Amino acid sequence: MSAKKRRGRVRQTRTEFQKAFDPYPGMIQPFSWSDRLPEVLHISMALTDFDFDTVKADFKIIADFVNDKVKCKRRFHFNLSHTIELIKKDTTILDAIFKTCIKSAFKQLLPFYSELFDFQINFEFKPNGRTLFLGYKNILNGRSDISILCKYIMIQYDQIGREDPFGLFNWQTTEEILQPMNVSRVMSMFPPSIGQSENFDIEFCEYIWSYNYVKSPLVPKPDDSKTEEEHFAEMQIGEFTEEFKELYAEFKKINMLAVFHTFIAEVNMGFVARISNLTLEVVDFVKQHKGEIAELVFRTTLETFIVANWLVKRQDIKLHKRFRDFSTGRDRFFGQKILEQADDEAMKEGAKKLISDAIKEAGVRDIEVATERGDIFELRIDQMAEEVWGKDNQYYFLYKRSSGVTHGQWRVIAKYHLAKSHNPMHNGLYWYNENPNKFAGLIPAFCCLPMATNFLITMLNSLGTDEYDELIRKLSDLEDRIWKQYMIYNDKYVFPKKPKTE
Repeated sequence: MSAKKRRGRVRQTRTEFQKAFDPYPGMIQPFSWSDRLPEVLHISMALTDFDFDTVKADFKIIADFVNDKVKCKRRFHFNLSHTIELIKKDTTILDAIFKTCIKSAFKQLLPFYSELFDFQINFEFKPNGRTLFLGYKNILNGRSDISILCKYIMIQYDQIGREDPFGLFNWQTTEEILQPMNVSRVMSMFPPSIGQSENFDIEFCEYIWSYNYVKSPLVPKPDDSKTEEEHFAEMQIGEFTEEFKELYAEFKKINMLAVFHTFIAEVNMGFVARISNLTLEVVDFVKQHKGEIAELVFRTTLETFIVANWLVKRQDIKLHKRFRDFSTGRDRFFGQKILEQADDEAMKEGAKKLISDAIKEAGVRDIEVATERGDIFELRIDQMAEEVWGKDNQYYFLYKRSSGVTHGQWRVIAKYHLAKSHNPMHNGLYWYNENPNKFAGLIPAFCCLPMATNFLITMLNSLGTDEYDELIRKLSDLEDRIWKQYMIYNDKYVFPKKPKTE
């Protein structure tokens, strides 16, 4: 019997499209629009200042002129790299371009990229950054209107003289070309008809982007501090926090020792304090624009919340004891590791003191303390959450969703430590973020406040008395109002709802 194949750590849910082509590796070639975008930049720039019909007509004039004059392996379809190559060999092609509306684009492109193109400028020009910026901006999205029009102009010209049984190459107006169904058709037609053409020079395009990174300025995103502060005030986070502080203070007056065994009471008070205090820290970090730290503390608070609820639900004195004893055993483990690696007496004495202090603090004998190398409990965090709230619960979802900030995944690094240049000539380039303010929005605060409130309610219910019904009512009301306010924030700023059309 063959051994069971070990399951790898990387797990993906692949799309049906990906699975369909598994038996045919290499059949579907990757196609990047940004890798080819500079090839249609001149057309995009022309469409910025002239209407579609004018640009399309002048495109045909120039393409016909070149195809009549130069015999190419693949029919000339007026992409930028091929055009620059031919202009350097025959300047009459540039003369022809300068008789059309597309001259404005080349009068900006040739001077700006003269060093890269190795092209000597012998005509007068006035720098116009607006045309160049808009030329890029309008086609960064390969499905934008201008991108589709640029692609279709090339496709339509390339199909001249060929059969068109389905009428795909005879659309004349922008309204017809930009119909949703036709946009999808253009997107699917462009890669095989033009995008993979040998006239396209991907290396040329790479040089263009690299040149832009060096010669065109970084444009960082404006600071959002004022907007975030306005949202903080509008959503009444400060008022909710003050109300929670008052109820938390009222909760702390309860004598937990009168209800629970001493060490259980201490653990429960520890959970209450950690969840509540860290929640207040999260609110402060959000207010101070320390977004990444707010997310990190939220993730930590959430893990404590899940474990604490599980222990309260189990009501097992052995589990509470295990929770406390584990820390002592963990200190013994690390102390022994330091002893093993210590190369001087001072470090060894420090390691021994770490172990003895931990055992002394726990109030147990040395022989009763096991070395802890694994986890506290047999259950994983997801199993604890499922036991308390059921399968597919929101708390474990939030726990997994926030794992990126704990492990430093790319999304978090890009969000907090890099800044995307808003210069369209940089194609979304990330660079060092020099802004000391980091924004996570209000979500960490909106998640922590009701979570801390909910745990206070859980602890009050575990007391088994109706003495604190009024406090429970106040906490429940606060939790409900915070969630309602969050939905307002979500619908307005996180996932804005589109206005209904009549």
